[in-house]
Amino acid sequence: MYFDPNQTEFTCDHQQNVWQYGIHLVPPDISLAGVEDENIRDGCMQIYNCAMEIIVACYNNPEEYSEGLAWYLGHDGLMKLTLLGGKLVKRDTDKYLSSLQKIGKFGFTYSEETKTLSNSRYPMFCEYFIQFLHLYKKREQNMGDHVKKLDFRLFAKRRKYTLDDLLRPMSDEKRTQLLELRKYAIEKGIKEKNNSTRYLYKDVRVFDISNIPLSFSVQFRPFEHFLEVVEKQPDADKLVEFIIKHFGKCDGCAANTATRAKEKEPKKCGYYWVNIRGEKILSCSSSIIGKQISNEEDIRMAKRLIEIRMEQIDIL
Repeated sequence: MYFDPNQTEFTCDHQQNVWQYGIHLVPPDISLAGVEDENIRDGCMQIYNCAMEIIVACYNNPEEYSEGLAWYLGHDGLMKLTLLGGKLVKRDTDKYLSSLQKIGKFGFTYSEETKTLSNSRYPMFCEYFIQFLHLYKKREQNMGDHVKKLDFRLFAKRRKYTLDDLLRPMSDEKRTQLLELRKYAIEKGIKEKNNSTRYLYKDVRVFDISNIPLSFSVQFRPFEHFLEVVEKQPDADKLVEFIIKHFGKCDGCAANTATRAKEKEPKKCGYYWVNIRGEKILSCSSSIIGKQISNEEDIRMAKRLIEIRMEQIDIL
């Protein structure tokens, strides 16, 4: 089944969630292109075919699989069992046994004697999915979650990613917007890294792009200097308004920010206060200025902030 990124109508929220999962899947002709071992290729194809069978069932019968796709294909549930070597995690026993009847139709059986999962229809599934997880845990993730994307490039000697990987799950409208911003950056002399997700100017990070949802984030450190450059712009008022609204505030590393602000010793996130025209905002080493791109105005503001970041780098 082909999941169309341009689809907008769904029978229910669950079906849309399954579709959202499906548009991220990497076609096997791409993910297996650099995998030479025939046994690995066969094992991966069994994983892909089995997973697609489950996904299509979840999509076509949302009422039957309303528990959610994560149980069948996420890090919980079915894949969690296979990824852990087929051994059942005690805390998942009740949930697994209640779902055994459903996953049995896809060839899976669970042995109480050996405490392992097997598949009569896809006999190579469990063996190679275990290997898949081990590689996933050992190597950097690069383009994101290889497991959920069924991206078997982890098995290749050399993994190659392209702009197409970024564009694949996007609608035509969002692709056009991303490509416009990317073209603008390259024409400005900015170099793209990390498979077109990160952009550098004079080897300094300028901004990042995320594809789902399409969004941008501009780096600014040191912020005080960045703000000085902003204030010199003819459209400073509008820029400052945008920055205040879309400033990535420090969340205190999941702790209460008011409490952390009173602490004498700085924590690992390096939080600190910034002052933007009298408004104090708690910032840290991971703070950025970012926004989801919805229209042309968002793209225009992204371009302006990129220009300012480049000017800041030139001065520094």
